[in-house]
Amino acid sequence: MARNKRITLTGYYHVISRGVERRNIFLEPEDYDTFLDILYETKKTYNIIVHTYCLMTNHYHILIETMQTNISDALKFLNSSYSIYFNKKYKRSGHLWQGRFQSYYLYDDKHFWIVAKYIERNPIKAAMVDNIETYRHQSFFQWKHKLDYYKLLEESKIFDMTFKEYEDYISTDLQVNALDTVYITPKIVTVNGSMKALTKRLEAFFELDKNINRNENIKKAYEYGYTKTEISNFIELSTKTISKVLNGV
Repeated sequence: MARNKRITLTGYYHVISRGVERRNIFLEPEDYDTFLDILYETKKTYNIIVHTYCLMTNHYHILIETMQTNISDALKFLNSSYSIYFNKKYKRSGHLWQGRFQSYYLYDDKHFWIVAKYIERNPIKAAMVDNIETYRHQSFFQWKHKLDYYKLLEESKIFDMTFKEYEDYISTDLQVNALDTVYITPKIVTVNGSMKALTKRLEAFFELDKNINRNENIKKAYEYGYTKTEISNFIELSTKTISKVLNGV
């Protein structure tokens, strides 16, 4: 089966990588530090911003921002470099990672903050700790104590909040179903023979009200790449009505 085309646009990504067969990829404190050293090298080499991260025992989460269309190169460097270190240290061979890394493109700032909270709260979700501030291997701990890997968070968007604001924000549970709209791959369309990811959500064309500037926004959404059926379902009009609007009838 052919692989889905990976999105490489510049912007925010939630990246996840798991150990093969869900085996542990961090066995000793040195392993966490080595991974973060490599992540810092990746950040500098590939010009990415690390906004948040959390290293679990058998996988990791990172919220990054790419400045270039190089997410695949950056993550290949990160994972392969750590795999070489791990296999050499533990005298093993073969794959360390369970297939390709997962990357979810984040549409907007709202999705950014949902994912940031999800990543920081992952140790609580996994019942590894009761208090979020006691888990060492994540960005919040680095910010709180300004330890060696605080440097990873240079330029992070989390500093748009004060420390207290961020602490309060991640100390509360995510809203039910908050992630439902986040982990949806952007709609991919073909425009003049080229692939295009519709990173602007359909609802963004009708943010104020479905009826304000309705016809103009229908045209904009259609020109952007959404189909008549998708638009009609969203604003609850028939496709016939949508066609009339598009045809200026």
